[in-house]
Amino acid sequence: MSYPAYVSNVSYCYDGSFRGFLCCVFESYAHRELPAAIQPPQEGQTSLFGSREIATRADRAARVAAGLHRLGAEIQACVTSGFLADEPGKDLILLRFLRCCFENGTAAAQMLARPEIAEALALARRVDNESHKYIEFLRFEQRGEMLGTVIHPRHRILPLLRGHFCSRLPEEDFMIFDATHGLAMLRKDKTVRYLQMQHYAPAPDAEEENWQALWIRFFRALAIKERRNERCQRTHAPKRYWQDMCEMQAQKRTTQPPGDVL
Repeated sequence: MSYPAYVSNVSYCYDGSFRGFLCCVFESYAHRELPAAIQPPQEGQTSLFGSREIATRADRAARVAAGLHRLGAEIQACVTSGFLADEPGKDLILLRFLRCCFENGTAAAQMLARPEIAEALALARRVDNESHKYIEFLRFEQRGEMLGTVIHPRHRILPLLRGHFCSRLPEEDFMIFDATHGLAMLRKDKTVRYLQMQHYAPAPDAEEENWQALWIRFFRALAIKERRNERCQRTHAPKRYWQDMCEMQAQKRTTQPPGDVL
């Protein structure tokens, strides 16, 4: 069934949660409108348009979630990854995407000529690509009985790291602190929690520093001086990830780069 909508001059304000976003989708259908903007709290909720507070209701969120489930795994993954993006306007992009998908079914994911589809897929791809980079480049440090690390991602990718590291470290307690967004993922006693934090420093002991020194020596030993290519290195490991990689932090302490190629 098609639900035609007009572009309104109202801005939706919601609590920033995924359930809250699903309630914005419900509101769009209830009023048969496309809002001018959708604003979570972190965007300040200021607009030149009239605003409407969208309450988060479990029953409405569940109805939209059930419809999303029927659209299939590919569209679900696009919405859940895209929602983790830290980009202004991403909520409206995803709402337009969902309306198109509800109208056209699972085939909508292949309609790349439509801007609402292409924008949402590109948004989700940026988030997924960053999470894959951190799976490759994330470095844990030992702190007492727990592993810990600090990362500086552009997007809120901690939920996308959860499955990988919980399966790779099934018997370990660990914490990944997202310093950009002040959020930590703590896995302790095989239970995962998300915590709001302002600061976290692993503070490695002497044994951990020795392991890091050994890793840096191994990293240097792999390098071939004659094939040194810093541009290639930056292509495979962009510089914005270096601050979270112990082998690259060594460049601040020495005049000789720790590695030449990746």
